[in-house]
Amino acid sequence: MEAAGHWDSIYTSRSTDEMSWTQESPTISVELIGPRHDRTSIIDVGAGVSTLADHLLDTGWTRIVLLDLSTEALQAVCCRLADRCAEIELITGAVLDFSTDRPLDVWHDRAVFHFLHDEDRSRYVATAARSVQRGGHLVMATFANDGPQQCSGLPTMRYSADELGSIFSPAFKLESSLRRIHVTPWGSEQPFTWVVLRRI
Repeated sequence: MEAAGHWDSIYTSRSTDEMSWTQESPTISVELIGPRHDRTSIIDVGAGVSTLADHLLDTGWTRIVLLDLSTEALQAVCCRLADRCAEIELITGAVLDFSTDRPLDVWHDRAVFHFLHDEDRSRYVATAARSVQRGGHLVMATFANDGPQQCSGLPTMRYSADELGSIFSPAFKLESSLRRIHVTPWGSEQPFTWVVLRRI
């Protein structure tokens, strides 16, 4: 509840151009998720107010799950999507508490995992492994090794692609990686490590 209140406060007290993670378009996420083809289900962990859901709806994903600690963020997304909000599943809660009896094709996480420490990282990996069907993919971004040591007042971990591959092994295998610089709305540069991991 304390963590939820922290993020609710951020989403109610700041405009999007005051949030470091704001991006005009989820270009890299879209690129690494790739074409939908015969895939149907995807979760966006720590969805916030990202416009990724808009793109997923436009490209025909039929089961879209948005998970975030902040009720305020998910309500903002629903207001933006208007009638289309009925086509997605909104879950307010912690990623470590997520469960599903319908395995997902894709798990997407842009900057949640790097807030986790110690045993919570292992719990996250186990949660993702239970939730993604074999052959499915996990698309993730974390701060790179030379990235920020904190975000929104919270300490963060920093990773290389090889480190992420090792942490998620043997349930997932590293397929590809990218290093990209995210430019905040006020012009600061944040190095990110992006990985695509396949569920074994």
